[in-house]
Amino acid sequence: MNSLSTKEIENQLFFLSREAIKHIVLESKCGIVTSSKSSKKFLSNNDINILKDFSPLLCLYKKATPKIYSVKHSKAWQEDSFKKEILCFPNALMTLSLLELTSYYDKFKNINEELHSFANLYKSIAKLQLDFYSSYLRNSEGIFVDKKNSNESLSSEYNLVEKDRKFKFSDQAIMMVTYYLYSITCPLDKDSENFKIFSLDILNMFVSYKEEIYNLSFEECSKICFAFNVMYKYYPNNECKLFLIDISEFLISKSNESPLSTDELELSCFTALNLLLSYKNTNISSFKDYFEDITANHRKLYDSENGIFFNSDDKKECKYTSSEVTLYYLNLHMYDKHIDSSKELKTTLGNLYKQFFVNSGMVVSWPEAPSLDSIERYTNFSLKFEDLLEETMFRMPNLVSSDVNGMAPVFNKTIIYSKKKECFLSGRNTFDSSKNMLIIYLILFFIKENCLNSLIKTMDIVTREELSSKNEQNAFRSLNQITEEYTVIVDNKKDTH
Repeated sequence: MNSLSTKEIENQLFFLSREAIKHIVLESKCGIVTSSKSSKKFLSNNDINILKDFSPLLCLYKKATPKIYSVKHSKAWQEDSFKKEILCFPNALMTLSLLELTSYYDKFKNINEELHSFANLYKSIAKLQLDFYSSYLRNSEGIFVDKKNSNESLSSEYNLVEKDRKFKFSDQAIMMVTYYLYSITCPLDKDSENFKIFSLDILNMFVSYKEEIYNLSFEECSKICFAFNVMYKYYPNNECKLFLIDISEFLISKSNESPLSTDELELSCFTALNLLLSYKNTNISSFKDYFEDITANHRKLYDSENGIFFNSDDKKECKYTSSEVTLYYLNLHMYDKHIDSSKELKTTLGNLYKQFFVNSGMVVSWPEAPSLDSIERYTNFSLKFEDLLEETMFRMPNLVSSDVNGMAPVFNKTIIYSKKKECFLSGRNTFDSSKNMLIIYLILFFIKENCLNSLIKTMDIVTREELSSKNEQNAFRSLNQITEEYTVIVDNKKDTH
């Protein structure tokens, strides 16, 4: 494989992530689905065909085999492989990913209405998901908790029960972000203000119970810190900032007391990225210093001869999770972008990408690049020959697509590298929602803007703020009709359970 540029790698990851979330949410049926009939009301008559093969998810199950069970007008996965637990954190990340992608599809307004309709569709689905979470993923005290669908039969009926009586503060934190992002993405929706108030109530809860947070595990605190870093991006409020500073300093203190081992590399990379975000949000230099120190230790794990990093001293093999690999890569990627861009580090990043994302089997299948007659294939969406993007801006030519291997474009839960054979071993394909949703959201969060800037250079794009009030009000009138219809369904189901 020829050396790829940073721009090509970023755009490949952005393309993979947006196509993966599209397939998971609209086609996999790996969760409780809503009727596409409701979502169709959100689109114009010209765009109805976009949903003919789709079954949008209200929530996502914990695990599955990502094999596409081909039936007429469907790319659903094999339902008998579903582990029907519904975890709050990955479901919130799924909704956040949809909302993040609306800014991409909004770029197509007045250019290509079929592609632009995905912006409205994702806003619609996000609203239905948030309504589902508040109705079904909370306990009697109103706290978000993991649930399980106890109906084991392969039917559309469901009966949700609490997985256990414990709740996680990190689940409340990420839900806080999700409801807030919807409120500012869809400001004219009639429920947006209530969503914002609900989100800020959760923020106030964290401020009030701050001392209890310090008794939580390091992993929990790192997840909460990440949620507050994202929240501060959208809501640069002083209370949010003060909490962010406190929990970032707490993470540093805990790291000094008990440094994370190589066996905890995923958490260590996540902590490093958190401290970089905390630095960017607060301008406190010590956060940046610790990010650099942690990253320096991570770089020592890289083996230039094999083009990979080793996360254990086992002489036979190394086992990696896909989220660990992605966090390690993003850790070094962000160091290259914000601290020290060198030829050596770019070579390291290129080798890591080639070995893990291309050669290892970590990506189960890779979506085909947009066709030559698609405006997504051109800079500025121009359809001009001189603006044509090479296939390497979307994928490597030798990668296997779903049409060939019958597998979904998602990330495998784990991969194994044989030190003796110096290659990755083939294994079972397993979809894990916690791994996949974290990977997809992190790629969108850290890389999306760079990709948009490289794809859209000179044209005058209509931004969300420039949308006419009339068009937006008409759109959200349709959205509210969907929500009212769905509320009736929810109430009816509550009466039957």
